[in-house]
Amino acid sequence: MPADDVVLSIIIANYNARDLLAGCLESIYRHPPTPAFEVLVVDDASSDGSAEMVRGQFPQVHLLRNERNLNYGASNNRALGLARGRFVYLLNNDTVVLAQALDAMIAFLDECPAAGAVGSKLLNGDGTIQASVKRLPSAASALFGARSIAARLFPNNPFTRKELLHLGRDMTRPFTAGLVSGASVMIRREVIRQVGLLDDRFFYHIDADYCRRIWDAGFKVYYLPSASVIHLGHQGGSMVNLRRRVRSVVEFHRGSYIYFRKHDMRSPWHPVHFLAAGALSARFVASLLLQLAKEAAAVVGRAAGALRRGRSEASRVGHRVS
Repeated sequence: MPADDVVLSIIIANYNARDLLAGCLESIYRHPPTPAFEVLVVDDASSDGSAEMVRGQFPQVHLLRNERNLNYGASNNRALGLARGRFVYLLNNDTVVLAQALDAMIAFLDECPAAGAVGSKLLNGDGTIQASVKRLPSAASALFGARSIAARLFPNNPFTRKELLHLGRDMTRPFTAGLVSGASVMIRREVIRQVGLLDDRFFYHIDADYCRRIWDAGFKVYYLPSASVIHLGHQGGSMVNLRRRVRSVVEFHRGSYIYFRKHDMRSPWHPVHFLAAGALSARFVASLLLQLAKEAAAVVGRAAGALRRGRSEASRVGHRVS
């Protein structure tokens, strides 16, 4: 297909999520966009047969395979350098694209020249709406954002409603957003040329950083509720074991600090810098302890379940013997 004919380039970075990736690709070809499109999958040195699955089941996909694990940002950047479409769609591998979603996002970008990027509505597996459209990160985000204790205990408090923009909004019309989730975001190619590639220092906050850069370049970021994508949320290879789940806590707080230094820090000697570093450090320790407590509780729960099953089996054997 000539490069000029490609309207949409869909980019999916993948690591050890073969079955999720297969479902994602199947949903794209079940609900494809009307204009010409291409799909680029970057397999980040998976060991679960993901690349072989793509070759065997989706030969029309342009498959790129990293020889070593480069992580999300670098994998997407590799595909961004090859994408040919007027629009580029970054999509997580743990998603399911629903009918008309891609056409709706393309049409919105065509009709709204001020928009540099647009994010879809993300749904949980049960159909509830995810908190995927937010203000840009600030100190208030740590206190009242989606991951905060306040948001979990009092989800409708007025401060959280200012952070999570889907709360209390008209969900039938598009609206501007500080940031939209990188799990499903469509970007103009000319914006990518102007803003540059993803900052691959980030794992978390890579979408916040890129949306901030789009705003700084003079474009707007929008959220489009009429385009829906199911996001199965951290069921891929990046969260499959204890080491990676603990690492996710580290990366979240590391990314928060990098974002602060990149966009909001005036001077390394400014008092706000020390305040932010101290607050992030305290939050990191609390989050790490909480994660370790969850892991310990899960181990105890599995052990107790195994013990109950063992006793039940022994009881059944005893009844049969008697």
